[in-house]
Amino acid sequence: MGQNYFNTLPLRLQLEELGKCRFMDRSEFANGCDYLKGKKIVIVGCGAQGLNQGLNLRDSGLDVSYALRESAIVEQRQSWKNASENGFTVGTYEELIPGADVVMNLTPDKQHTSVVTAIMPLMKDGACLDYAHGFNLVEEGMQVRKDITVVMMCPKCPGTEVREEYKRGFGVPTLIAVHRENDPQGEGMDIAKALASGTGGDRAGVLESSPIAEVKSDLMGEQTILCGMLQTGAILSFDKMVEKGIDPGYASKLIQYGWETVTEGLKHGGITNMMDRLSNPAKIRAYHLAQELKDIMRPLYEKHQDDIMSGHFSTTMMKDWANDDANLLKWRAATQDTAFENTANTDTEIPEQEFYDHGILLIAMCKAGVELAFEVMVQAGIKEESAYYESLHETPLIANTIARKKLYEMNVVISDTAEYGCYLFDHACRPLLADFMSKIDTDVIGKGIAGGNGVDNQELIAVNHKIRNHPVEVIGEELRGYMTAMKRIL
Repeated sequence: MGQNYFNTLPLRLQLEELGKCRFMDRSEFANGCDYLKGKKIVIVGCGAQGLNQGLNLRDSGLDVSYALRESAIVEQRQSWKNASENGFTVGTYEELIPGADVVMNLTPDKQHTSVVTAIMPLMKDGACLDYAHGFNLVEEGMQVRKDITVVMMCPKCPGTEVREEYKRGFGVPTLIAVHRENDPQGEGMDIAKALASGTGGDRAGVLESSPIAEVKSDLMGEQTILCGMLQTGAILSFDKMVEKGIDPGYASKLIQYGWETVTEGLKHGGITNMMDRLSNPAKIRAYHLAQELKDIMRPLYEKHQDDIMSGHFSTTMMKDWANDDANLLKWRAATQDTAFENTANTDTEIPEQEFYDHGILLIAMCKAGVELAFEVMVQAGIKEESAYYESLHETPLIANTIARKKLYEMNVVISDTAEYGCYLFDHACRPLLADFMSKIDTDVIGKGIAGGNGVDNQELIAVNHKIRNHPVEVIGEELRGYMTAMKRIL
């Protein structure tokens, strides 16, 4: 184990690694996953990412098995059940790792050091080690044997969505990278491309990047808009509706399914399409609310990015790991005790358009969060393509998890690193928005704006221009142009 890898590099290489980002052409994946046909892929860990990536790879014709700790097999833990009940070969590290051509480390981030330390001596010469998130490489500075190729194949969403999108015939945007310290045979990119194709990522778009760019952008997106902002917005909006006399069951349903509904519009047509679903008065109101939210939250977003770039966030989180997750568990319990989590939904159906009309504040929060995350990442040196995937595109995929079992489900399926960052942001953001929320009423959350559709033409033109010409919309329109196979969820 070394020190924080990013901090060991000279500034020139830090900037070079941060700036690695190339949207790959579909023609580069013409051979699909053929490069790995006949090779043995062993996945370590069978949680959400492990199981669902493995299912996709197997369905794509690859040889997949699972290596688990002996205790997990003997005690028939959930990971063993996940793998065995889906018909995979399951064995111990000692039984399966030595024969593997590719070892995919899909265990939780906090286990990476112990897992990689255990499996590395068992890996055969010239094998490949794959990560789905580079925290262990970049923030913990893991030193990998020089004969081992190290790649990253990172679907930009929870493991459950990796499988669901594949079953729809599509995939999820995926980032691939080769660790600059470990590509002895020059085959890292071929392996990473084949893994991305095997999980369906090439159908949604693949970015060639670096471990550093992946980690610094991923940590920022998941802490702010992807998880933290959705959690903060859900709790604050629910509490406000109940305070103002809205039926709790209706408020609960509006929030739980509202995020998924409004971000479905976001997924297909960006912030422009999401805002266009509103009436003209509601659009103008949502625009101004979003601008106010951005002014309030910008320093918090910048602090999160600064702490991620310096390594302060990682150091703090790893201290919590060493303290038996004291803060994580405290924050998790607090989230589970919120009124939103514990309120049963009304049986009354809410039509699709009503989620927009009665959820103006949700749309404003989504717009503010996406734009802020994108802007702050780009200012830190992360390329626009990476910033788009880590902010706007992944937001609907996270919102889908809330629609299942509220915030509990979101926090169960995201990584432990994402969960910690989500709580960290939420507990700082809610107090920050107290004055803002004191002025909020049911016209923007719960009931909608009464009256006609009349607005000032010049103001509407100006608002539309600003919405449609934000940099996240410009790059988003280009990238969505590659996603012709995208499937409707709702």
